[in-house]
Amino acid sequence: MAFEIGIFSLGEVAQDPVTGARPDTRQRLGDMIEQAEAAERAGLTVMGVGENHGTDVVAASPVVLLSAIAGRTGLLRLTTAVSVLTAGNPVQLYEQIAMLDNISGGRAEMVVGRGASARVLRALGLEGADHDALFEQKLLQLLELLETNPSTFDGRLAGREAELDLQPRPLQARLPVWVGSSGTLHSVVRAGVLGLPLALLRTHGPLADALPAVAAYRQALEESGRDPDTPVSLNVPGFVARTPEQARELSYPYFAAGARSHGPVLARDPRWTREEYDRQCAPDGSLVVGDVDEVVAKIVAQQQALGHGRLLLRLDAGGVPHHLALEAITLLGTEVVPRVRAALC
Repeated sequence: MAFEIGIFSLGEVAQDPVTGARPDTRQRLGDMIEQAEAAERAGLTVMGVGENHGTDVVAASPVVLLSAIAGRTGLLRLTTAVSVLTAGNPVQLYEQIAMLDNISGGRAEMVVGRGASARVLRALGLEGADHDALFEQKLLQLLELLETNPSTFDGRLAGREAELDLQPRPLQARLPVWVGSSGTLHSVVRAGVLGLPLALLRTHGPLADALPAVAAYRQALEESGRDPDTPVSLNVPGFVARTPEQARELSYPYFAAGARSHGPVLARDPRWTREEYDRQCAPDGSLVVGDVDEVVAKIVAQQQALGHGRLLLRLDAGGVPHHLALEAITLLGTEVVPRVRAALC
């Protein structure tokens, strides 16, 4: 399988750290659809939309937005990145992703994770729950729904078990379900034991820090008798411009404002200094930022180190303006991707 390169977005609508303006919510949703169209035109293969809740994001329901993107594209794989399964309902998520698969002609995927902010979990009444156990329970139920129909439910409301024939079924015989992880040992081993693809989320730190997680995942695949070629995706922030100086100068204010997490920066989190940012953009850092030559070299080096088959770049991290994100998408697809694939052949 050819090395896949795509993009993902969290739909941030935080105040612009350069201009002070705040994006209009409707326009931000339109921007994300346009970025997906630009990605397909440029030859990228995947578009991901992450689930977030609160005042600084618009992607509260990734599947809704991906359905709109499905109507404007014909080739892109469309994935949640991630769906917060801990705070969600596996039955409803199954139904939504099955609908997306039908709408898109069999292009749907999902990345599921347990992460959610303390504020969101508190609002949903899950603040004191065992989030890991809850995630595993819901993940197993989701996988069962994908494999078995009609499905049997415990009937807690009616007092007896009940069967439910969930429709529509996905078009794909096996709709891909990836497990999103920041690299914690327990989560990557669980993904390997279940034989599920791993989406490794990185926002900072040396890339070498990811090596033990990928090794543990592959060992779990082997020891569980799973397919050793089950894919790994690396999901990281990135930016491409015509010169290294442009890439760093244009993206730094936005990455610095939100670099401590995949969502908007918390009030208590310090901004990245320029020195920290430059370290993350260096060859051994996690961020894929630079001109075409630098980005090609970094992607190739990362792939040779981790052996992953997919890379998703978050090119609008921290609210990078729409026109700059579009330019970065075009450079990534038309100039970076062909050189990366040639180097990895």
